[in-house]
Amino acid sequence: MNELTKKFGPYLKVLIIPYLFFMFILIYQIDYFVHAPGGISEVDSLIHVEYNEDKEIEGSISSTFIMSINRPTFFQFLISEFSNYTYSNILTGSNANYSNSEIAKISYLDKATSVNAAIIVAYLEAQKNNNEIEIDYDIVTMVYGKAQYLSHYDDIDFGDEFLYLIGDGGVEVSELSEIAAYTQNENSYEFHFRNSFEEYSKIIEKNSETGLFGITLKKYYLVNQEETYPRFTERQSNIGGPSGGLLQTLAVYNMLISEDITRGLKIAGTGTINYDGTVGYIGGVEQKITTAYLNGVDVFFIPFLDENYYYDNYLEALRACEKFGIDPTGWLVPVSSFQDALDYLEGRS
Repeated sequence: MNELTKKFGPYLKVLIIPYLFFMFILIYQIDYFVHAPGGISEVDSLIHVEYNEDKEIEGSISSTFIMSINRPTFFQFLISEFSNYTYSNILTGSNANYSNSEIAKISYLDKATSVNAAIIVAYLEAQKNNNEIEIDYDIVTMVYGKAQYLSHYDDIDFGDEFLYLIGDGGVEVSELSEIAAYTQNENSYEFHFRNSFEEYSKIIEKNSETGLFGITLKKYYLVNQEETYPRFTERQSNIGGPSGGLLQTLAVYNMLISEDITRGLKIAGTGTINYDGTVGYIGGVEQKITTAYLNGVDVFFIPFLDENYYYDNYLEALRACEKFGIDPTGWLVPVSSFQDALDYLEGRS
């Protein structure tokens, strides 16, 4: 062994440095994100409405998804820098403080609540011409964000339902707008939550620097399936995020009505859906544009928010089309609402 060490030792010393360097770039993670083109997913593979089962749909309605890597290895980051189709940047805001598993939880919470919003908007629209259709939903408040200084950080999870807190004078406070008014006198308060298993309470302290509790609460509308007709089922999917909301709304609406709004078109797009039917901003525009184009989509819906705002999705999409040599005429369709998308499709007849 000593003879081998003497003979090959100098070579091993020379080789160990590049080996360690290679292992470093292969496994070391950096606080960036990478977006790359993904694919399109037909909405009926995610949501199925048990209605109009004999109806023939000639075209298709799909959401567009991208591949997203949070905290890529240095090696993955370097590869992405050599591609014209990827986008990378430093993690900012809350995502910089969340672990990858926490970011994934928020993404799936966004997707789940987006599906509920899509179903509500679609059912309410279809209900206008069909009194058989019924939709019922509950308004709940759930945990959407957590600061690092939140008391009992690991015990309170994303998606847990906020029930109420015991405010000043022993008042039970459940309305978000009233929390500040009833948490003036003390440094800590008792919050009550519910998760999938149980109701629980935690004493949450205000942060000494910010004066805040470090918890972000958000209202969501959740469909009550027992009181909704026709029934629907949601299948499991590993695609997260809320950006499929607009296309999910279009597809569910198409399942509820007698005519076929696709008119044989391969329809895709992106955009969140709000409860009032308006469409919201999304990220990853370049990657979604190239994904849809390469998949032979006939119509691509993109959110249009403000023509004077540089970061409007439609303007981003136009720049992406120019960059990749895509003619947007008759293909890229800007919409501000679900109704805009319906009007466009009806005008194609």
